[in-house]
Amino acid sequence: MRRPPLPLILVAIAMLALGVTASPFLSGLRPAVERYARARVAANSAAHGLIGSLQTEYNDEVRDRAVFTAEAGLSFFHTHAGGLAPVILLAGTIVASVISGTLTRRIFHTLLTAAALFPLGYLVYALAALEMGREAGVAMAERYVLTPLGSAAILALVALAWALGRATRARARAPRAGRPAR
Repeated sequence: MRRPPLPLILVAIAMLALGVTASPFLSGLRPAVERYARARVAANSAAHGLIGSLQTEYNDEVRDRAVFTAEAGLSFFHTHAGGLAPVILLAGTIVASVISGTLTRRIFHTLLTAAALFPLGYLVYALAALEMGREAGVAMAERYVLTPLGSAAILALVALAWALGRATRARARAPRAGRPAR
């Protein structure tokens, strides 16, 4: 077996490490994260559509939804970074070992390296929801970060499955020693 290129390995390992490190923010540091999120919503009150400085039921609901969105983004980051990194490493190793053609391997590895960055989109999602307002921040993160990186992941994995299927069929058709050709 051959190894994938070093940049792919480093990005995947970094994502795995960051994803595991995010765990304390989801449990022990949750009150600090919530205080930070509430402070950012207050600092960006116009983006969130808060009504003056009043402590109204509407303002409380807007703050709670923004804080929930930030916590969800952090949770999604933790989950995706921990789960996607091993898949990317495995796919990168399969590409390095099985796929022929330098250009084809380079394209696969580039797509897989971009795919390994996908979990960062959820950090952008969390922070943008606090800074730009919930709807605008989530829309920006989805459009400019999550969709392109997620598309790279899907494209790379589907193309790899297709290439492996094609290689398997080609091997099955190839005559082997001791077997008559068809």
